[in-house]
Amino acid sequence: MSSDNFQPDPKRPGRNQYVGSWTETNCGVIDLPLTKESLIQVLRGALEGEKSPYTHQEIAWWADNFHMAQFDFENPIDPAVADVAFDLHMQWQMNLDNSYSLEELQSLDFSKVQLPAEWFSKWLEQLES
Repeated sequence: MSSDNFQPDPKRPGRNQYVGSWTETNCGVIDLPLTKESLIQVLRGALEGEKSPYTHQEIAWWADNFHMAQFDFENPIDPAVADVAFDLHMQWQMNLDNSYSLEELQSLDFSKVQLPAEWFSKWLEQLES
């Protein structure tokens, strides 16, 4: 995944200027079916900390694929479940954007980035209620 960075343009109020871009390093692919049960398994795995079989980057990418799968009419996914996956992916993106400078993102090992455990617990609660 990649992202462009913009900041307010001091010469043109109300406009932004391009300041650079970054691309996430590749990561492993989680080989699980795109189901609610798999999403729960992945979220539980994230709570295992260092013992987790998946990095948070891998989880975020898998969640993005899960969310996009809801638009496959041959394999319908409960929209409420897909919304959890979408929120996970978006929180990953916002965490990167809000926690690191452009220079850091351009050289970051994304496999080392960790989201707060409370977020995974919250998503599990949403799925298990």
